[in-house]
Amino acid sequence: MDELTAPLTMPANEAITLLHKGDLSIEGRITTASNATLYCRVELDGVAAACVYKPVSGERPLWDYPDGTLAEREYATYLVGAATGWDPVPPTVLRDGPMGLGMVQLWIEEDESFDIVGAINAGDVAELRRLALLDAVVNNSDRKVSHLLPVARPSGLHIYGVDHGVSFGAEDKLRTVLWQWAGVRISDAELAVLDLLAGRLDGDLGENLAELLTTAEVRAARFRVRRLIRSSLFPLPPTDWPAIPYPPY
Repeated sequence: MDELTAPLTMPANEAITLLHKGDLSIEGRITTASNATLYCRVELDGVAAACVYKPVSGERPLWDYPDGTLAEREYATYLVGAATGWDPVPPTVLRDGPMGLGMVQLWIEEDESFDIVGAINAGDVAELRRLALLDAVVNNSDRKVSHLLPVARPSGLHIYGVDHGVSFGAEDKLRTVLWQWAGVRISDAELAVLDLLAGRLDGDLGENLAELLTTAEVRAARFRVRRLIRSSLFPLPPTDWPAIPYPPY
């Protein structure tokens, strides 16, 4: 069996160009995923990197989300995450591939020596707090432990969030393992980011999301951001919806 293409670390803008324009070829399938999730090689001008490709044609129908929309929701979450400046989601694009239109995301090689469960339980890791706030904005209904990828950077720890296909529902559906900040005051710096998001959701970001989501879902995203600004508090767990995804890992 040929060796799989190795993950590659690169600046986000270079990764986006590679993912958009590179030749995409399938090398394997992640069999533990509920939808078709393919390990791929993307190559452009002699530069090759591992990436994840989730074709719309491989999505299973869900009762609470329109069919064939998970890839768009993943890409929409990337756009919102990029707008925060926090780099919370790996570089992601929406493009054609060997199995048709799908989400393509740079493969992240996580630091398996980092105790992510311990960090979650400690409730004092800034990277996780930012992801908790992002989840509140995009209404993520499936934030599992395995969707958190710690990586070591020269500047220190960074934690990516992945698997955002069941986000942006019009009704409140937040389900996450990151409730450690429930009811905690949102900091002034975080409120400044939310103010920025609110403005961009009324402008260019909102226009981009309108091409990926329904009108009601974009409107609900605007409402959630304004509600967070108004309350200045992280949301509390729901009482009419499971607060933690199953399984949590």
